[in-house]
Amino acid sequence: MEIKPREIIYNIFLVKRLRRILLFLVSISLPILIPIIVMQFIIFKYARSLKLNTEIFFYPLCLIVGAVVLVTPFILYVLFKEKRHAWIIIFLVIVVLPWLFTYSISFGDIFIVRWMIVLTAPFYLYCYLLKRTIGEWIEEYDAHLGREEQKRESVRRQKEEERWM
Repeated sequence: MEIKPREIIYNIFLVKRLRRILLFLVSISLPILIPIIVMQFIIFKYARSLKLNTEIFFYPLCLIVGAVVLVTPFILYVLFKEKRHAWIIIFLVIVVLPWLFTYSISFGDIFIVRWMIVLTAPFYLYCYLLKRTIGEWIEEYDAHLGREEQKRESVRRQKEEERWM
C-alpha cells in the first residue's frame, strides 16, 4: 500500500512548530514542576507540624499553568488539522477528565497549590508523549519524501538511458 505524504502529515510546518513548542515546554517546565512536587510532598508529609507556608510555590505554578493555558489551543488546533483524533481523545482522558474531577472535589477552589499540581502533571505527561510521537511522524514524513525523490531519480535515469539507446 502506498502512503501519500498528505496522509502522513497535512502541514509539516505546523507540526514542526508544535514539536519545537512542546520541546521548549517540556524542557523548561518539567525541571520546575518535579522539584515542586517533591517539596510539596515533603512539606505535607513531614513538616505539617511546623506550619510551613506551602503557598510559596503558587507563583511558579501560575507560570506553569499559564503555559498550559497558552499552549493548549495550539496543540488542539494542530491535532484537528492533522486529523489525529486519537490524540484528541487521549487529551480529553488524560487532561480534561482529571481537571473536571479535581474541580468537582475541590468545590471550585482549583487555585490551591496542591490542585494546581494535580492539574498540570497529566498535561505535561501528555506533552512529553506527544512530543515523542511527533518526532516519529516527522521521521516517517521525511522518509516518505526521500523514497519519492529516489523514485523520481530512478525514473529520470531510466529515461536518460532510453534516450541514449
